Amino acid sequence: MNDSPLMKANTYLELSLTECGKEQCIPDKNFSFSVKNYHLFHYIVSGQGTFVLNNVEYQLREGMMFYIPPHCQPVYYPNHENPWTYIWLGVNGSNANSYLDLINCNIKNPIIIDKEKVLHPYFEKIYSNYRLNGFLDIKCLGLAYEMFSELFHIKEKKHDIKKISSKESYIKVAKEYILNNFEFDISIDDIAKNVGVTSNYLANIFTEIEKKSPKRYLTETRMNKAILLLESNRYKIKEVGEMVGYKNQLHFSSEFKKFYGISPLKYADNYKNVDVNNGGNNNE
Repeated sequence: MNDSPLMKANTYLELSLTECGKEQCIPDKNFSFSVKNYHLFHYIVSGQGTFVLNNVEYQLREGMMFYIPPHCQPVYYPNHENPWTYIWLGVNGSNANSYLDLINCNIKNPIIIDKEKVLHPYFEKIYSNYRLNGFLDIKCLGLAYEMFSELFHIKEKKHDIKKISSKESYIKVAKEYILNNFEFDISIDDIAKNVGVTSNYLANIFTEIEKKSPKRYLTETRMNKAILLLESNRYKIKEVGEMVGYKNQLHFSSEFKKFYGISPLKYADNYKNVDVNNGGNNNE
């Protein structure tokens, strides 16, 4: 078995897989959830159950998927008469938030209804491969990318009846451009030009719909990637800055501190100490 780091799906920065499992729940399961610092998806293979997130209760069944955001404490349990079986998958990475944003999956909208059950095979294949190898490998990561592609299609089909407005269309193109080009020295003018509108108009509609400026969205995207690069402990501060679009190290350090309240060097040092002292991984 090839156990090279390149084969492991938790070593990639843009999208990584952190854990996987499958369980046929007993009716009276006493469940305690340990809070995660990554995204978690549960796909219901059969049966029914209850999911509570952010004080909202959802009654779920076969063919549905529920999402647990990082740092959240949900409650979920099987139906007594028809307990569910589910497969779960943990996801992280600098692009994960953007993918979730594109499929409109968040703490207020955590349920995906898979009417045609196109997602089920991906969860099964990922889980089978995990069982076979003993870890989530690059094949599992490829399947996860395909699964997100299906999620995009499900989201598009859901909104077929209600066509998105021109404003929403412009914002979608802007987000995709940022996601694909944030590592370069791009400006808001560059983004607006790619979208086909003026920078002022883009800023206005972005703030109206997203409640943040396109500059803020670009900065968030860069900083999310910077955190993962720093935590990988593979790169110098200057290299991290360059990899997220800042050619000047001082500019990167200034923006990082403004965003997180701590310098990138201090963050990297703190993370090393925490990693060394705590270690381990809490799974379900």
